[in-house]
Order: sequence, then structure tokens, then C-alpha cells
Amino acid sequence: MSTICFSLVVNLSYNIFVMLQVVAVIKSCTPNGLGDMTVTLKDPTGTVSGTIHHKVLTEGDLRKGTCVGSVLILHKVSVFSPSRSTYYLNITKRNLVKVHILFSVVLFKCLL
Repeated sequence: MSTICFSLVVNLSYNIFVMLQVVAVIKSCTPNGLGDMTVTLKDPTGTVSGTIHHKVLTEGDLRKGTCVGSVLILHKVSVFSPSRSTYYLNITKRNLVKVHILFSVVLFKCLL
């Protein structure tokens, strides 16, 4: 079950919201068949699933390497909520402020 910090959420309609700011760690990431990546993000308020658009992965800062343990700083992220207890973030190039990749993770990937 996903949780979300509603103090930073602006309600646009019945099931679409915008989170003004998100700072979260990537807990898991899996490429899908469309070139996008499905991620699970964790912050102090809980976890949430999301999708990173393929242009972020090929043209944005995430092209350097998206991996578990990286920290994403996002702003004005669209949140889709098909039910009251389920939320999905839609991450695009416009939302990405900064990516912090752990040096140990990058070093490990280079050694493989």
C-alpha cells in the first residue's frame, strides 16, 4: 500500500494530484517494455510506486545511471490515484530537479 504526504499535495481533480516537492530514495527499479522504468520510491512518510518517462532515462540526468539507492529530487510531480489507498507518480524531465547517485553504487557498477 502506498502512502503520501498530503501537506505537499494540490488536488487537481478527483483522482489526479500534484506533489509540489518530492525527495526520495529509489528502493527498486524495473524497466518496462515501453522504454520507461517502474520505480518504488521511499521517503520518511512512506513508499510510493511510479513511472519514469523514457526521455528522462535517455536525455535527462538519469541517463548517467538509475539504480537502487539513488536519491531523486522532484518538483510538481503528477500523482494518479485510481483508489483512495493507491498512488502512482508520473516522473517526466520537467519534474526532475536533481539526482544524487551514491559513489559506492557507481563504483560497484563500474567493477561489474
